[in-house]
Amino acid sequence: MEPPNPIIAKLQGIIPFLDLIPSTSTLELEFVQRILKCSPGIFATTGQTQTGKLTILLAIVQEFTKSGLPVKLFTEDLNFYCELPENWSIQIVTPTEIAWMEAIENSIQDSSSIFVFDRMDSRNYRAVFLAAQQKRWIFTSIDTPYIGIDVVYSFRDWKGINYSEILQLFSCIWSQALLPILCSNCARPIQVSLESMQLLDPSTHHSEELWQEVGCEICEQKGTKGRCATYEILQIDDETRPILQNYLEKSILTPLPITKHQTIQDFSRSLLRSKQVGVNTYKRFITQNPLLRVQHLLEHEKYRSAQMQDMFSRFVTRQVVDRIMHSSDFAEIVAGERRKVTCVFCDVRNFTSYAETASPDDIFALLNRYFQDIIEIVFQYEGTIDKFIGDSIMLVFGAPTEQIDQEIRAVSCAIAIQHKVAEINKMRINTDIINLGIGINTGEVIAGCLGSERRMDYTVLGDVVNVAARLESRAIAKQILISKETFTAVQDKISCRSVGELSLKGKADKLSAFEVVYE
Repeated sequence: MEPPNPIIAKLQGIIPFLDLIPSTSTLELEFVQRILKCSPGIFATTGQTQTGKLTILLAIVQEFTKSGLPVKLFTEDLNFYCELPENWSIQIVTPTEIAWMEAIENSIQDSSSIFVFDRMDSRNYRAVFLAAQQKRWIFTSIDTPYIGIDVVYSFRDWKGINYSEILQLFSCIWSQALLPILCSNCARPIQVSLESMQLLDPSTHHSEELWQEVGCEICEQKGTKGRCATYEILQIDDETRPILQNYLEKSILTPLPITKHQTIQDFSRSLLRSKQVGVNTYKRFITQNPLLRVQHLLEHEKYRSAQMQDMFSRFVTRQVVDRIMHSSDFAEIVAGERRKVTCVFCDVRNFTSYAETASPDDIFALLNRYFQDIIEIVFQYEGTIDKFIGDSIMLVFGAPTEQIDQEIRAVSCAIAIQHKVAEINKMRINTDIINLGIGINTGEVIAGCLGSERRMDYTVLGDVVNVAARLESRAIAKQILISKETFTAVQDKISCRSVGELSLKGKADKLSAFEVVYE
């Protein structure tokens, strides 16, 4: 367990009897301190009964007001459960809505800059909102099983509540829940495979050693002894407010910035990895808990989406990635679909003599320089880099997103590449070290992702690809050969001349081919 937090230590000094002291880490405290430096609003700690939410709320207020700011606590409890600091005042309120409104109306002008409500419910929420409208910090606890922004669903039966008002008045929702603590006496280390770890944490890339509940006499065969707190912290400000509004009103789920949102999964995993919580406890609470299961599954989908975006961004421009990810037929793009594409193969010519005398480091440095410039050109024409094959590169136009002018883009890109290679060669002492032969073909292919969950690449398959590769193999240095299908689409805009019928490896019939004429 972590050493007692200084905030909690202070709280222990003013609250003589605590059955449960929530543990907070430095990260959570820094998170909260950032929030408290922003515009004032309602800071709510939430959770079910007996989870320590009021205790942590008072601890946060105590830290926030350590400079001596006056605090006024409102409660219906005649025998409030703890002794308060000297600079705090307390007001007992009759448990009616009218009494609560009168208490706040009479207190708005007093010297207390901080208002604390020991709980917010259907009787006093109007009073809490009224206090918050005065642009001062309001601290309160809310009894609810919901977590994060979903806490607002607890307000649905309260009259006159709307999501916009909540988002304007709230500055932070700190949700708290309890997890059974792993019994240190009988805890058993267990090696969790990569596949199993990814079910617990989708961002994991390797197996890990965790701890499993076993059971002994000390823990009465439960494998756990005592409880600890786990948290979700959500900051509500100008940046997160529109995202949360879309979620609440339109069910549009968009990831929040990690600097504004720490999920209960994040904190629970830190407990899991620090031997405070066992594997079975984590599974039961996070992956099998009905209130958290959707959040857990969403986290997995977000991570898969991020992986897919990362994969595509290595081959296409960011604009194309965005189009792919927001496409209504995304499933077909990934799973495989028939598409008309224009396939381009570029291969280095006259490189053998240089490679025989150069070191591997020099070869890789030279090729990387050329490929770096080629990739920039490909992205300018919004092509897709399918793969690198040694000193060759395969490009695709028309997939994963449709391009009605794909042939023009492909041939124009090839011309730009040849110009760039010539330009680079002129800058070298040994000119013409690298020259390219390029082959281009157009037709229908199957386009999609091949591989497994661990390794997946987007590619195209079909005879169109083979013909483009064969044309490239017949092209001499600085030459661009295109098929009849590609020529038909570009002949009115790009100068070409026939090279007759070519015999291509693996093809019984000869194919008409054309050479692109460029300066």
